[in-house]
Amino acid sequence: MQSRVNINSVITPPEDAKISVLDHGLLFGDSIYEVLRTYEGKPFLFSRHFARLEHSAAGIGLQLPWTKPETLEQVHRTLIPGECRIRLVITRGVGEANPNTETCSDSAAIIIVVPLTSPEESIYQNGANVVISSVRRSGRYADIKTGSLIHQVLALREAKSKGAFEAILLTADNNLSDGITSNIYLVHNGVILTPSHDAGIVEGITRAVVLDLAQKMGIRVSEGLFHVTQIKRADEMFLTSTGREVVPITRVDGKPVGNGRPGPIATRLLEAYRAAIPSLLQED
Repeated sequence: MQSRVNINSVITPPEDAKISVLDHGLLFGDSIYEVLRTYEGKPFLFSRHFARLEHSAAGIGLQLPWTKPETLEQVHRTLIPGECRIRLVITRGVGEANPNTETCSDSAAIIIVVPLTSPEESIYQNGANVVISSVRRSGRYADIKTGSLIHQVLALREAKSKGAFEAILLTADNNLSDGITSNIYLVHNGVILTPSHDAGIVEGITRAVVLDLAQKMGIRVSEGLFHVTQIKRADEMFLTSTGREVVPITRVDGKPVGNGRPGPIATRLLEAYRAAIPSLLQED
């Protein structure tokens, strides 16, 4: 099914979608975004994503052009048959070709809907190979999802060149931060270790669900700063993201994590996450 794009309530095929070359979202990355998916054709955890969008907007002083109900209505208008991946972008709008935001007017609201591409089931059964990226994560504005994504672009190029499923970004002090589009977890002696806000992570929506599930399952969680060398001591690793749910990590830079097989905690959390989807769909 063909993808669709909604720009300020006008829905077109992607090849017909246009914004001005003077939009500051294009010129300066002066924009915010959220990525969500559908289950059973319904936008998943929309309210949580919209709350984070509002947080990002406040962080850069950007006025959202649509209310929450209006945004949800426009998302529904743009959906295509089957499960979808939805990218919601709000730009600063058209202005002069300089960073002065006072020259901008009429923020652009963009919804991009494409068919969802999920990982092969073998990834969940066998685990993923990831690499440590040479790109470093900056803690400044880390909790604001802006269109300035050159770090992720370069990290993904690097990961692709090495045939990796994902790359892990480190802080300047070589502590674990997060993935290109995921959150990262170690497991040591039955305890989940996951980088905290201080590591410059984007606190994912899926991350919050998984940590809540872990707590309900009686699995201890420790959030903090964890040096990259702690990977060598890990019994297992996994990542989480909106489109990929919970993915075991079995190799880092070609070296096995633990016994080189998906670990029991990652496996249990994936099962619990998928079992929780029907109830989570009732949120919105």
